[in-house]
Amino acid sequence: MIKPLAIAISLGSALLSAPGFAYDYGEHAGTTLDRLINDYPGRYRGTANFAGAADLMQAQMGNGYAFARQDFNWTASNGERRAAQNVLAYAPGTSDQYLVVGAHFDTYYGRPALQGLDDNGSGAAVLTEIARNLSGIKLEHGLSVVGFGAEEEGLRGSQAYVASLNDSQRANLLGMINLDSLITGDMMYAHAGQNSVANPALAALREHTFSLARELGIDLHTNPGLNEEYPAGTGCCSDGSSFENLNVPVLFVEATNWELGELDGYEQTDNPAIPGGATWHDPDKDNQAVLTNAFGQERIDQRLRDYSLLLTRLVLELTNADLLASTASGGALARDLQDNLQRQHLALTRLHDRRWLTLQAASREVGRFDGEIGVDGEYAPDNGFDTEASPEARRYGLHALGDYQLTSSLALGGSLSYLNGRDRLEHGGKVDSDTWQAAVYALLNDGGPQWLAGEASIGHTGFDTKRALQLRANGGPLLLDQRFEGDTDAFTWGARVLGGYDFSFGELKSGPFASLDYSHYRIDGFHEDERRRTALGYEAQRFDSLEASLGWRIRGALALPNAMSLQPYGNLRWVKELGDGRLDDLDLTSRADDRARVADLGGVDKSFGRAQLGALLAITPQLGVFVEANSRFAHDEGSQAAYSLGAQWQF
Repeated sequence: MIKPLAIAISLGSALLSAPGFAYDYGEHAGTTLDRLINDYPGRYRGTANFAGAADLMQAQMGNGYAFARQDFNWTASNGERRAAQNVLAYAPGTSDQYLVVGAHFDTYYGRPALQGLDDNGSGAAVLTEIARNLSGIKLEHGLSVVGFGAEEEGLRGSQAYVASLNDSQRANLLGMINLDSLITGDMMYAHAGQNSVANPALAALREHTFSLARELGIDLHTNPGLNEEYPAGTGCCSDGSSFENLNVPVLFVEATNWELGELDGYEQTDNPAIPGGATWHDPDKDNQAVLTNAFGQERIDQRLRDYSLLLTRLVLELTNADLLASTASGGALARDLQDNLQRQHLALTRLHDRRWLTLQAASREVGRFDGEIGVDGEYAPDNGFDTEASPEARRYGLHALGDYQLTSSLALGGSLSYLNGRDRLEHGGKVDSDTWQAAVYALLNDGGPQWLAGEASIGHTGFDTKRALQLRANGGPLLLDQRFEGDTDAFTWGARVLGGYDFSFGELKSGPFASLDYSHYRIDGFHEDERRRTALGYEAQRFDSLEASLGWRIRGALALPNAMSLQPYGNLRWVKELGDGRLDDLDLTSRADDRARVADLGGVDKSFGRAQLGALLAITPQLGVFVEANSRFAHDEGSQAAYSLGAQWQF
């Protein structure tokens, strides 16, 4: 990976921040590693290469952090005062708690030719990719990414960092992950700190890491405890050790072989191309040429890829960034359920509107009963006339209705309808719905210009949901790609009254109208089926809509050849939402910690417009077809268009 990426590096570091730059797991780490070993060998305190490497570490971490440099100094055993620097990057969370992830980027002191590909260009490079992958992503627990200086002179950088923490910072520290020497070793390891021997609960990071490794298919090991001086499952001797006295979980990540030599992890490999079995601190061994010859480029690529994948996912979960992303995704699903119910209610009102137009177009004798059965379909694209709005949706429906002419001016009726729908959500998610709605309605009109209509309805919907959770690094790999299924029921009831005055213009009638439409919606609480930590539980959703409308409509009846007729119609109205309209937020419970988090469903636009244009073609006195276009416009969430086609048989 390193050599091919050197070509890209030659284009300049500006390319890394360009929106079009794309990388997969391990590639960004490879870019950092190439620069560290080739541009900045011998990167130890007091050298220009150390300063250049510090600048590179910061540049490679991404833009979503507050950066700082921590200068520190110490007194050597000979009394000499020495100084170095840590590179600090911090991204706050919504809580005060935070996680530290660190790796030293210095090489052994006084060896200017030492590339330090393994120790510790590899760990420092993966550290920058973890930071880059999480850059700009919303975190619940903060993330402190630290490039330590002077590790090779006695863990000086990490000791200085720990010493700088105040009481509050120490109390809120969740744990520390340390990366060191990831290439030469025969096996990939994750160990807990020595403090976990007395307190097994402090091995939590190690156990979490192994759980993820099994899920991701990564072959990971831990110290088998063959040397009694190094208890099983523990690691040591790198910057993570500086954090153990804080009584927090510590995770040592490395590659070595604890089954060779003194069984202490210092003999890294039995590969004959590495004389002595270790490359630590040796300019003739810890370099690109030797390690590539010994293990092949594939080994370097694989380690950078697997460690970046594993540790990015670990940090994602430890900061609860995955739970926040899941909550936002669940909020989008909850909002679609609410919108879905409102669209079903609109479908019912449009059915009755068309029926009233039919009744107004022809007079009937008192005591007459008429009805119709029909089928229709509706398609709503994922954008409206001007801006993106709701997800793509489609539905088909069946209905039966009948009404009785009680007096010369009053008709009473009832309807029963069935709707089957599918909303397509982002990344392959969907909401399938089966809805039954029943209603009674009335029309008061004696053939004159004044008219008044009303309805009352109830409905039940069964929802089957599939939520797709995707979270991608900015320009980088897909961090999460998960699917969740659930099902629930919803109930609605409401009433509407509307009336107006139609002026006559030959075959056309047109005039103002006003309406008041109330609906109550209830969606039962449910839990998603999957057992992943990001699966959600949804509380019951209840909200009311009370829409007042004022508009203008037009209708007509045109005779066509062969005894056919055409009834065009349309209206334009302004809507004022007087009720909730929809929920602004909703509590969603994560399976990981059984904790409720608030999903923002977006504000409700209380004032917007609706338009309709359609035509009913009566092919015979019994058979008719209709086409219709409906749109919501001037809405905060954008325009929303729907197109319908249907047929009906009257009796």
